Amino acid sequence: MRRGTRLSFGPGTYAFPGGKVDAADAKVPVDGAREEDRPFVVAAIREAFEEVGILLAEGAERLGAEERARMRQALAEGTPFGELLARHGLRLDARRLIDVGRWCTPPFSPIRFDTRFFLTVLPDELPAYANGEEVGAAGWIEPARALAMWERGEALLHPPTHHALAALAGFPPEKAVGILRAPPYVDAEQVVHRIEFQRGIHIFPLRTQTLPPHTHTNCVVVGTGELLAIDPGPTDPAERDRIFHALREMEAEGRRVVAVALTHHHGDHAGGAADLAARLGVPLWASAPVADKVPGVSRRLEDGEVLELAGPLPMRLRCVRTDGHADGHLCFFEERSRAVIAGDMVAEGTTIVLDPPEGRLDLYLASLRRLLDLGPGALYPAHGFPIPDGPACLERYIAHREARLEAVAKALAGGRPLTLAEVVQTVYSDTPSFLHAVAERSALASLLELERRGRARRAAEGWTA
Repeated sequence: MRRGTRLSFGPGTYAFPGGKVDAADAKVPVDGAREEDRPFVVAAIREAFEEVGILLAEGAERLGAEERARMRQALAEGTPFGELLARHGLRLDARRLIDVGRWCTPPFSPIRFDTRFFLTVLPDELPAYANGEEVGAAGWIEPARALAMWERGEALLHPPTHHALAALAGFPPEKAVGILRAPPYVDAEQVVHRIEFQRGIHIFPLRTQTLPPHTHTNCVVVGTGELLAIDPGPTDPAERDRIFHALREMEAEGRRVVAVALTHHHGDHAGGAADLAARLGVPLWASAPVADKVPGVSRRLEDGEVLELAGPLPMRLRCVRTDGHADGHLCFFEERSRAVIAGDMVAEGTTIVLDPPEGRLDLYLASLRRLLDLGPGALYPAHGFPIPDGPACLERYIAHREARLEAVAKALAGGRPLTLAEVVQTVYSDTPSFLHAVAERSALASLLELERRGRARRAAEGWTA
């Protein structure tokens, strides 16, 4: 199913039905279940019914489509699942579900889950109904076809989903079970350390000294044979070692790192770049303005230049100059899938700070529109998970910045001069107070843009319309 676009975790990605265990799940009777497993079994069956309308309960075949729809509605309105089962004379049997492993989300995730996965065998392809809120679309698909969508960048997959599809595409279910229970690139705590949301684009979130609410900066490694490592930013030696060993692991599998590249010069992006390039024995690439600020850059990338990466799936990255957040900021546009390695042009779940004098709202808006004109697919920001619907995200960012600009202009229309701090208190009332110092920088960028447009004036006592 495609997850709803308003969800706080993985919006727009493709996944299997699932969700959180409710406290009431432990009270639902289940035949053949161990006490400690019962909540997970109940949650799996309840979520499959709630999200896509498939009811894995003994006796469910007696219920017609209308009765099932009424049950789902009652469940959505808060009627306990156990009560609904009892009312219709249905029972749950744990033997219908096969345990196929456990995965945990990585530490950088804003929401973390400890997730059990189950496989079930159905006699027929039962109709699937998306519930519209958590699920944007749902239906049956052959695993090989789903993987082809992933390879083309049309369906972003979290590692557990990709692993399940790959196992089921390559083996019959009875042989796939053992493979499903032994996922690759997972540590002792069941946390995955390599994330490939689409083929050839790997994300390695590295702990950096970045701005809250984020704690990590993504090093994006692009390629299926020749590899380009983009934005290895950590200054922490342990994190530097982590990305170095991850790339060596990929090289041991037959790939080859050809260069390290930068989107821009900020420390959480470029801090570890020269060190990593030296340890790997490869060059460091960046735009000319970034090369003037970061030591060790040996190749100055030009706007429109294309970087070709050979491999089983060749990839072409077009350099796109996107000033506004930082001078010389580059995005990398993957021409085949139209994915954009976006650096700090966007971020998942939040907005981007513009810090004058480099942070210029006019240039930033022009860069957002330039990316939109590319007709992008997924956006891969430096902070957080990828954003599947790139155009919708860029349109939201443009609308948000224009709305903030008008809000600042409205605040100045009161007549008396306002200090920068007063503008923030008025316009950024929805922002936590501990972030007001950061918000001041973006507010200043808005004021300077209003000044550039002839709509604001600054004096010793403050800003006026």
